[in-house]
Amino acid sequence: MRPTISSIQDITGIGAPHGSAYSVNPGKTSAANRRLAIGIAAACAIVGLVLRYLVREHATSDAVQFLIPWYAFARNHGIEALGEAFTNYTPLYSYLLLIAAQFDGLGQPLSLVKAISVVFELGCAIMAARIVWQAAKVPLRAALAFCGVWLAPTVLFNGAVWGQADSIWTFFTLLSVSLFMQERNGVLPFAVACAVKAQGVFLGPFVLGMMLRRGIHWVWLAAVPVVYVALAIPVFLAGRPFASVLQVYMDQADTFHRLTMNAPNVWVLAAGVPYPVGIVVGVVLAAACGLALSVFILRSRQEGPEFILLAACASLLFMPYLLPKMHDRYFYAFELASIALACLNLRYLPLAVIAQVDGLLCYLGFEYEIVMGVLPAALCNTLLGFYLVLDLWRGERGFCVPKMAWLGFAASMAGLFSYLLLANPGVDAPPSFLLVMSLAAVMALTLMSESRRARVSDAV
Repeated sequence: MRPTISSIQDITGIGAPHGSAYSVNPGKTSAANRRLAIGIAAACAIVGLVLRYLVREHATSDAVQFLIPWYAFARNHGIEALGEAFTNYTPLYSYLLLIAAQFDGLGQPLSLVKAISVVFELGCAIMAARIVWQAAKVPLRAALAFCGVWLAPTVLFNGAVWGQADSIWTFFTLLSVSLFMQERNGVLPFAVACAVKAQGVFLGPFVLGMMLRRGIHWVWLAAVPVVYVALAIPVFLAGRPFASVLQVYMDQADTFHRLTMNAPNVWVLAAGVPYPVGIVVGVVLAAACGLALSVFILRSRQEGPEFILLAACASLLFMPYLLPKMHDRYFYAFELASIALACLNLRYLPLAVIAQVDGLLCYLGFEYEIVMGVLPAALCNTLLGFYLVLDLWRGERGFCVPKMAWLGFAASMAGLFSYLLLANPGVDAPPSFLLVMSLAAVMALTLMSESRRARVSDAV
């Protein structure tokens, strides 16, 4: 007989066995729980807005070199700016800059540029809450998903601090996953994500697998180029050359000639590989892994929203992990999807927290030039990839994380602490960095505890 769950589990539905979408009857959700969920979400929304306001004028070198001049061009030239390639992004971002320029005078240029990210960050938080709600129908879980994404450290760093726009393509990525979880066709929002930034293709193996699994006609793949061209029609009409629009991604790919731009992936661990060799090997590895994941999704007998979201997380992790020329922020979509996954099943909470820690280590590497954090972050992502593969492979049985793997994780954190405190005591480490490292050490111990508890539960 299934043991009685605690009062906390009664409210949140968290703590269900692996493979179970939720452990409470949605029909018994009380009005009080709904009010509590709304109150928590509203409070977190306010806190998130305050935090974003406090760092609205923080400027990085990229912001000074690119974002502010782009905004100024859009403001000074108006609709005529569309005829020029005044950004190195796709046309949709140019439209958003023109919209932001309409509010010129209400804030500083950088603040208005960051407002674009804020809008889509809010959209990502709402989408994560929607994913959890449609799977579990538990208000507090959905509220926690909203708060987790809205206040996630990597989300705050990406948009509020840096002014980057990864929340835009991630929003459409999460929308695609949400539609597939509802037994609907999610190819169109996936195509929009690819039309926003090339990183949208990270979800490609998942989308292909779901198309094969659901019998969606292959013609739907044509939506990717069709949507890109359709979104570019305004810039064509403004006089921008057709070739200029089509080669945006080629120009981006040719900007840097390094196998990794501080991304915590396999190319940090294979730093000695020559650049031309790494490009070929990385693309082949990513293609093979993506195809294998698509075939696995097609043939797997697993069902339910948790499996679909888990497969999406695997796609969003493995692609930036294996591909060369990745930036530190390209795990953004995985970091957000893993938060939603943790709200569906508590056993994935360590995965979501470690994803945040890894992302922060790399963000801090750029912000404070503490690049030593990239290597342990790459090691941790390797462990997360190992975890996801075995968890998908074992299916309903789940996977108990080997204790030695998490001991290795803790050792990498301890090594970084040693570097800061012993090897180079003159390093002026910011409090936020030390806080993140402390959190990583705590999570290593938590993971070992979770692994042990899971084994005991399986034995019972």
